[in-house]
Amino acid sequence: MLNELAGLGIFTGHPPARRTGGRRPPEGASHCNSRRTRCGTTVAHADETSRRVNDNLYWLHVLSTDRLTAYFPHPKRGAEALDAFGLLAPFADVLVHDHWSACQRSSCWHAFCNAHHLRELTAIAERSPSQPWATDMIALLCQANAQVGEDQDLKALLTSDVERLRTRYDNILTEAEVGNPPRPRRSSARGRVKQSPACNLIRRLREHRNEVLRFLTDRRVPFDNN
Repeated sequence: MLNELAGLGIFTGHPPARRTGGRRPPEGASHCNSRRTRCGTTVAHADETSRRVNDNLYWLHVLSTDRLTAYFPHPKRGAEALDAFGLLAPFADVLVHDHWSACQRSSCWHAFCNAHHLRELTAIAERSPSQPWATDMIALLCQANAQVGEDQDLKALLTSDVERLRTRYDNILTEAEVGNPPRPRRSSARGRVKQSPACNLIRRLREHRNEVLRFLTDRRVPFDNN
């Protein structure tokens, strides 16, 4: 896992104590001192779930590739835990996750899990039948995923197909924004204005279109994080 995500190799020579007669190596010396080109050549998946450890709430953080999985329990869920985990900082390729803000701090490429989007869209469609945009977006995402699956022999979808799907995506969001304008700030209010779930989802889908649709342009990236 260290080599796959962080480019850290395993030293196969003699232990330092045997080579130096028991003396410690010079300060700062390391046998894992290079980041190999393998760093940044894979797609990784990040997720977390809560667990009880000795009656205390912990978060089990998971980072995996198609071959390896690393688990890391920590009492925190966010940035502090990921920093302690230590595997994301050097990662430079595509990280698939559920748009968790702590993951977005990583300077790699990002792809958002569309299973989460489908659940949120389904909830909006069931609560508000008068907002057909949610059903339209579900149909678009599912059709795009099916098209990617049908064209497995191609290295990538045709550019014209990608642009057509992006245009439909943008048009659906434009319709959604008309029916879900942001709530205005009151003159006496402080802090961030609480928006509806629909408004928050629309904004995320608009601002992060590339992350939502990355599975269209990078065949290594799956539709979801499952």
